[in-house]
Amino acid sequence: MKKFKKLLTILTAVALVFSLSAIMASAAAVTVAVDGKPVSISASYGAPYVDSANRTQIPIRAISETLGATVSWDQSAQTAVIDGNIKIKLGASTISTPSGSVTMDTTAVASNGRIYVPFRFLCQALGYDVDYTTSGGNTTVNIVTKVELTINAAASLTDAMNEVAKLYNAEKPNTKLTFNYDASGTLRKQIEQGAPVDLFFSADTKNMDTLKNEGLAVNTTIKNLLGNDLVLVVPKNSTLKISTFADVATSAVKMIALGDTTSVPAGTYAKETFTYYNVWDEVQKKATFDNNVRTVLTHVASGNVDCGVVYRTDALTEPDVKIVCTAIDASHTPIVYPGAVVKASAHQVAAADFMNFMSTSAAKAVFEKYGFKTF
Repeated sequence: MKKFKKLLTILTAVALVFSLSAIMASAAAVTVAVDGKPVSISASYGAPYVDSANRTQIPIRAISETLGATVSWDQSAQTAVIDGNIKIKLGASTISTPSGSVTMDTTAVASNGRIYVPFRFLCQALGYDVDYTTSGGNTTVNIVTKVELTINAAASLTDAMNEVAKLYNAEKPNTKLTFNYDASGTLRKQIEQGAPVDLFFSADTKNMDTLKNEGLAVNTTIKNLLGNDLVLVVPKNSTLKISTFADVATSAVKMIALGDTTSVPAGTYAKETFTYYNVWDEVQKKATFDNNVRTVLTHVASGNVDCGVVYRTDALTEPDVKIVCTAIDASHTPIVYPGAVVKASAHQVAAADFMNFMSTSAAKAVFEKYGFKTF
């Protein structure tokens, strides 16, 4: 029995040695890359390793600083703070970010004075996609910063969204943002037909609800972001004697520009408003229906029509039109702009990062400058 116990002790010791050797081999076999180019991590930052659950554990400071972020340590809270607003508490299973929490399948751990978390969760919190490759026993974890996002956005968002994009690119310069601006219904149909789109921003909840019900949007990312007002506009130098939506039905108005009532939310809201005043039958007889709200605005500004119905934000961008009146809230469905990541997107993390940026104080300030209501 004593010999057996001695043998068992020896075997246990040998197994421990081999286990430690395996862990050390795993640590040495992890290569970190950014956009396919390997990066060197100072030994003082700690080495990445693969844990017993096959998770690639990364030292927080090394990766964060590689991506241009700053890291501080709050000793009293036992928390690492990245760029002042991303927080990782030692022993916690979540990473706190300005847009919510990233839930990990393990906890933040300490090793040799460094805090480690799984690679993919840290990169997700920082807004980057990742990929992994294994070759000859070597694991390469690659941070993807060079991403092109295709964004379908309602035409009325054009000016504000372009400015928000510049702010986002100041933080994520390697992310190329390509926008398609058009009627929300048209943009929704593109997604339904399989167009490679990463994000969708609609000028109504109806089109977003359709995508949700069809299983084409990532439901957890759907968020109501903005609000707007519906206004009646005329050319800047117009002498037309109208002051209400109901006046459009009078003989003073010969032609009005409206958005298509089936695909352009502004057109749908306009129809609801004229119906509220019991003048839709007369108004539609003198209406020209355009494929998006910006075309309506152009027709009014050029003087080709007597008046038109657009969003307040559109009217404020065009010096050649003036606002006659604003539709009361009771006359139409609430004007709400929701956004979401498209389920078929190949860049889920990067798309979600841009979606989250839309709710930052910097982005909200831009939208408010253009006349939008922010939620």
